[in-house]
Amino acid sequence: MNANIKVHTVYYDGACPLCRGEMALLMQRNAAGLLAFVDIAADGFDPEPLGVQRGAMLSLMHVRTPDGGWLVGIPAFEVIYDATGFTRVARWLRRPWVARLAARAYPWVVRNRYRLPHALVHAILRLQDRAHPQACTDGHCRLR
Repeated sequence: MNANIKVHTVYYDGACPLCRGEMALLMQRNAAGLLAFVDIAADGFDPEPLGVQRGAMLSLMHVRTPDGGWLVGIPAFEVIYDATGFTRVARWLRRPWVARLAARAYPWVVRNRYRLPHALVHAILRLQDRAHPQACTDGHCRLR
């Protein structure tokens, strides 16, 4: 891996089927290595050294920036989707009205995430994938 690459760390709930499904797809799309993924449900995970409470991490997506800062909620998803080639989704999330709508809907999704089929998010991202295909070789992705 190139030492100049700035990696964001994504903290996700691996006990959640919806979250696990989405992260599996995003891990596959992380060909450039811009993201590192940490399962906060894994045995031995301790958020205390990070200065974040487990409950906070379970209630909103958390991404640690390369400089040690935090992106929480919708801004975290913007970075995740950008880094994995879902640039259209990221661009939509940056629109103020979409961000407000997503920020209102997101807590409902979080509260119900164990009941929602992971296929739902997987299907949405697959649609985006088909609309924005990439060819990945040697760790570099480009549009076809």
